[in-house]
Amino acid sequence: MNNNDHLNQIYRSNNILDEKILRVIRKIKRDNFVPESYKSFSYSDISIPLESRVHMLTPSCEARILQEMEFHKNDNVLVVGNGSGHLTECLSCLTNSVSAYECQDSMYQFGKKNLDTHSKNRHKIYLYNENIFNSLEKISKYTKIVFTCSIKSYDSIIDYLGENSKTFIFLWHDRSPYSTGIVIDKTRNGYTVNKNIVTSQTDLIVEI
Repeated sequence: MNNNDHLNQIYRSNNILDEKILRVIRKIKRDNFVPESYKSFSYSDISIPLESRVHMLTPSCEARILQEMEFHKNDNVLVVGNGSGHLTECLSCLTNSVSAYECQDSMYQFGKKNLDTHSKNRHKIYLYNENIFNSLEKISKYTKIVFTCSIKSYDSIIDYLGENSKTFIFLWHDRSPYSTGIVIDKTRNGYTVNKNIVTSQTDLIVEI
């Protein structure tokens, strides 16, 4: 069984059916973004360790985010937690631009090196070695936002979201090793929350 066949089984079993999404994640070589010692696990549906208690999202989790967020070519996307850069590269194939923030210096350098070397859309990816939580006012200009880290509450960011924006967030649970993904749709009249999109073993907790 080759890598594509294996991933096809993973995606089908997780109801990833959007052909646009499947085309993008099939054409990007995930092993280009995986640490050298874990290359053999690149196409397994596991959380691959990076460093500092940070893990890559699993292929099925990334695909679920891409499908549920309904990205379009005119979207300007914010990624909070660039990590290895793999999800950022996937997003660059679907949208107008991607701004990715990574506050850990070594992780920033790892993701930047991967994207500098392997990205086909590097010209529309903007990388920042900053903590976006120190300047949340910046998030209002993005149409789509993806938090790859876990936070304990989304209440404090609601007011910063732009009108007609869509945001993916992992919510941390104190008594569980898994975080729950939700999608927030913000409009002029308020917001709605779509819960239980996906679960993931996300280790980095951001308290805001």
